[in-house]
Amino acid sequence: MKFSNVGGFVCHITNIIIILYRIMFYPQSKANMIRIVITTFWLWINVKGLLLAAISSIIVNHMVSTNLFAVQMYAI
Repeated sequence: MKFSNVGGFVCHITNIIIILYRIMFYPQSKANMIRIVITTFWLWINVKGLLLAAISSIIVNHMVSTNLFAVQMYAI
């Protein structure tokens, strides 16, 4: 589970960097309204995916640390 969260996180970061690079250095990506809407949509989707990956990583970390603490309590 942790590896898939890291993989998703890295893919979304990479996509966001590519989209921002395209916005800054390729003026044809802002040529008409349709391209602006598509670029904004993909940027928004990747930011939402990045947030989802970060939130799920926090939940997995919390569940693992909570279960580890419970196992250590019963071992004593």
